[in-house]
Amino acid sequence: MRLESRTAGSLWEKALRDVETVTIASEDSGFSKIRTEVRQRVDRFLSLTDGADAVDLRVSELTREHLREVLRLFVSTQPGAHGVPFNRLSTGSLNLLVFALLTYIAELKGDDTVIFAMEEPEIALPPHAQRRLVDFVIKRMGQAIVTSHSPYIIEKFDPEQIVVLSRDAAGAMTSTNVTLPADFKRKRYGDNRRQFAEAVLAHAVLVVEGATEAAAFPIVADILDQDDSVDYQHLDLAGVSIFDAGGDSSVPLYAPVFAAMGKPVYGIHDTPTAPFKADVAAKGADFTRYEVIPHAGVEKLLAAEISVAVLRRFSSRMAVRSDYPVDCGQLPENVDDEAVRDHVFKLLRSRKGAEGYAPLLIAECADHDELPASMANFLLHIDTDLRPAPSAPPEDADGADLNGS
Repeated sequence: MRLESRTAGSLWEKALRDVETVTIASEDSGFSKIRTEVRQRVDRFLSLTDGADAVDLRVSELTREHLREVLRLFVSTQPGAHGVPFNRLSTGSLNLLVFALLTYIAELKGDDTVIFAMEEPEIALPPHAQRRLVDFVIKRMGQAIVTSHSPYIIEKFDPEQIVVLSRDAAGAMTSTNVTLPADFKRKRYGDNRRQFAEAVLAHAVLVVEGATEAAAFPIVADILDQDDSVDYQHLDLAGVSIFDAGGDSSVPLYAPVFAAMGKPVYGIHDTPTAPFKADVAAKGADFTRYEVIPHAGVEKLLAAEISVAVLRRFSSRMAVRSDYPVDCGQLPENVDDEAVRDHVFKLLRSRKGAEGYAPLLIAECADHDELPASMANFLLHIDTDLRPAPSAPPEDADGADLNGS
């Protein structure tokens, strides 16, 4: 208001003058009878002027400071038609209101002269509001500095504009620029912006070859986490982001990208039908841990490494589903183990992808012993790599262990 008054005149003085003319105790008000009674009694001792307003109630002795204390901005949002004080809005709406007012101040000063700094603007905002807010800032402000934990915010910026911040065990902060390798196609980044944004926020990245694996590994992690006999830290707790590379030959391409960010990066895929080209295979050296499973597909792995008892249980559950592939037929009761594995393999091949049957099959496993060994062991290796090293016991001046061990 102070900035606007430079061109439009003083808004505070006008508000004060308008408030002074407000009639509080009009003739038809509930205070009118009280005012009359008070006037009659005061008139016994003081000589009052003629007229009803000899004793009156007015808003008086106001200053700008008084106005700042009592004025409230009322906002009416959809759905609904009633305005409410701005401080009664939801947290997300209040954040957007403050942002809108700040952009007004920026416009009064001139957009190009403004450095706009925002700390986690995504708080209490849905994804579409986050994107709209960032789009406005990028287009209108001279410079924007944003800290965020939201992939919907990060994906709006090009790699060259992103800096990854991290702290070591001693609390020292370091920063790493996101730099794509020279031979890394820009389109590959554009097609995976959301995944890249999530990986930027992760402590470590697990690169898998497809949607089936991306959906299956979290289920394996869930079961390991629930098994009390296994000392395992869940992927989510360890801060590991799963990245779908979109094919086995694409998995090694992402190793140098995430390694350059200073992140531990892990890669796993099935046995390819043909050996990778030398330049592609060489990129696998940047993986912290890299494994090629001895099967020509995750469906083969699951059908081969999960016990027949679990496969039978899974097959009977799937048989009553509405999306059951009728061309696979039903599993006969008295068939040998190999027939069971073949039948489950066909089911998995018929229902591939994130919404396919592979995650449902893994979910039938009760504990670590029933999980496919290749997948479970790989996650256990990642867990071991990411666990902080145990600190050495303190020593006294003579070098003796103070814990007495």
